[in-house]
Formats: sequence, structure tokens, C-alpha cells
Amino acid sequence: MFRIERIKYASAVALALLLIVPAGAADLSGAPTLPPPIWTGFHVGGQVGFAFSGEDVASGFFGTPVRFSTNPSGVIGGLEAGYDYQLSPNWLVGAEAELSWSLASGNFNFMATSPAGAVASGIFNSNQKWYDTFTGRVGYVIDDWVLYAKGGAASMNADYNLAVSGPFAGGSINTTRSGYAVGLGAEWMFGPGWSTKLEYDYLGFGTNSYALGGVGTTVNSHVQLIKVGVNYHLLPGAFSGWF
Repeated sequence: MFRIERIKYASAVALALLLIVPAGAADLSGAPTLPPPIWTGFHVGGQVGFAFSGEDVASGFFGTPVRFSTNPSGVIGGLEAGYDYQLSPNWLVGAEAELSWSLASGNFNFMATSPAGAVASGIFNSNQKWYDTFTGRVGYVIDDWVLYAKGGAASMNADYNLAVSGPFAGGSINTTRSGYAVGLGAEWMFGPGWSTKLEYDYLGFGTNSYALGGVGTTVNSHVQLIKVGVNYHLLPGAFSGWF
């Protein structure tokens, strides 16, 4: 009888160990892992950075173009909004609109002389006021990071001013130019609903012609942007459950 009681006791202890050990093993594995962030949904945010431009100008004096570069540069800052859809654990697609106000500016002092000895001298000023982009993006998701490439349309608003001495009159114009945008970036979800990003963009605007004070002037521009930004991500279904 005593032997049977010992067997019952040993069986109860073994059963208790089987129930306790898995729980203990789970505790030893450390803190529970947070679920990966869900990138699907709308986001809004802001960004700051710097603009580096390559800008080649040609103005016609005495029948011979005077060629020079202004290469505006300066601080930028603005707003952004977009939507992403996570296709799978590792891939997402999305679209984003950005508006960046710019302090990028540059100028060039020049002098031109005619075969008869007449002289025209002056300065050309370029002030880039804002950049606007609307792009699609494809991203590769790694836990709480997204590495992405983007591309789409771009616009730039700029003031061009030509001040000339001699037999020519100067002139100025404000213009909005259209072009394209491509870029690369990395975005990190550092907290629930919040992310930060580092991004490089290249904006190409080609060549445009302007009549400044009766002088034909062509401007060829491209802009490189380096930006850091912060975004707030709305939960899926935030807009009446549609998205």
C-alpha cells in the first residue's frame, strides 16, 4: 500500500513539472518581442534639409552668349503626406506629396565686350523659392525599417533677375518649372505610429528660355536635396474605415 502511494506521489510531481517547465522556459527567453509595425495607412509629417543646385545660364549680348553658373544652395523645410500599402511582410508600395520651401540662392557677375569695343556688365541672381514633388515609392521592409526608392514629378518656383549696365536693359521674372524627381531613403519606426527618415532626392528641370529686358536667357537646372523628416502614421481605417 505504501508503494502504491509513492507511485501516485511521483506521478503527481512529474505532471506538475511538465506543466511548470514550459512556463519557466518562456520566462527565461526574456521580454516578449513587440509585433512588427504595420506600415499600411496614411502618414503626415515634416522635413528639413539642404539643397545643392547645378544651374548653367547663357545670356545673349552682342550676338554672342555669355555662359556662367549660379549654382544656388541653401536650407529647405516643408511638409509631406502620403499613403503606403504593405503588400507582404517584406514589401510595400506607396505615394507621397512633398512641399519644401527653399532659401537656396546664387549669383554671378559677368562682363561682355562687342567686336566694336562696347561693354556690357552686370549680375544674374537666382532665388529658388520652393520645390514640390509627387512620387511613388517601393520599399523593402526589415522589421521596423523600410529601405525605399522613389520617382515621379517635380516642380520648382524661382525668381531670376538680370541687372545690366551698358546698352542693355535688365529684367526679372518669377516662374514655376516642371521636371522629374528620383530618390532613395531609409525610414525607421521608432515608436507606435511615429517614424523618422533620411532621404536623398535628385530633381531635374532641363532648360527653359526667358526674355529678360530684351535679352534672351536660357537656364538649365538640377537640384539635389538631402532631408531628414518625421512622420505620424494613422491607423488603417482612420478615414471612415475605407483605408
